[in-house]
Amino acid sequence: MKIIKNKNITWIDIAKPTKQDIEFIAKQHKFHPIILDELLHVSAHSRVDIYDQYLYLTYHIPIYDQIMKTSRKAEIDCLITKNKIITVHYEELEPINNFTRNLTNNLHFKETSMDNTGKLLYSIIEEIISFSMRQLKHIEENVIGLTQELFTGNEEAMLRKISYVKRDLLDYRIISGPQEILLKSLKETAIKFWGGSIVVYLSDLVGDHLKVIQHLENYQQTIESLEETNAQLLNAKTNSVMKKFTILAFLTIPIVIIMQLFAVESFNRLFGENDLKVFLISLIAVISVTTISLVVFKNKKWL
Repeated sequence: MKIIKNKNITWIDIAKPTKQDIEFIAKQHKFHPIILDELLHVSAHSRVDIYDQYLYLTYHIPIYDQIMKTSRKAEIDCLITKNKIITVHYEELEPINNFTRNLTNNLHFKETSMDNTGKLLYSIIEEIISFSMRQLKHIEENVIGLTQELFTGNEEAMLRKISYVKRDLLDYRIISGPQEILLKSLKETAIKFWGGSIVVYLSDLVGDHLKVIQHLENYQQTIESLEETNAQLLNAKTNSVMKKFTILAFLTIPIVIIMQLFAVESFNRLFGENDLKVFLISLIAVISVTTISLVVFKNKKWL
């Protein structure tokens, strides 16, 4: 548990909450028991609720998982009163650690960010959104890498890589998308809680979040174009292979016919002692047909 104060404003941050932590909060404030119980568990959905003396906020953050190669959901819960914010999260979060260092090392930042709980909440969410934007860096790098690899002849390997990026984009969007609704709802709720002066700050948060979504949409469009182009290249390669197999099959037909003829006993009785002569004539015919076919295929650039 970390406690940071500035004048009459207090920020309490709790990572990996225990029952003892929740009991501590319950002794300090008259929060609803259901809300306190929810702080011990991860929530399925983001939300913002207003009560008589406080706000309750659940915000979800996309975090890239290096092992799974996709984004997963992290959560931070906020209990906000007129002079105190309590944040609860279930793992160590980089944006919260960054924000803590900024408050500790920069007195001016601390004074401006902790002027009131509205400004403090704005500063926390702003750091989270900045972190979310930085999390897009790995997607950008993957998209650039796929663009450079597109015409190298590795179409089948590209399919798997493109699928990983598409899954990552989808998971990121599933996590980030609902936060837009939450921020707009928070903007409306905050007016009732802090008054109209907070609106400009929360409007800024909505705009910053929309930039994240816009980047996602741009990457989505790019990866879809890469997927379409790669599919065309793979289809062209498959058609080329099938064409060569077809030509090969066509060229072997005369040889197969001759072999079948010489395997027929009635054919041998018909030509009797002229077997060798017939064989040589047939062989010359096969070679001629094959050679002519190869020349024709080559001229038409089928080979």
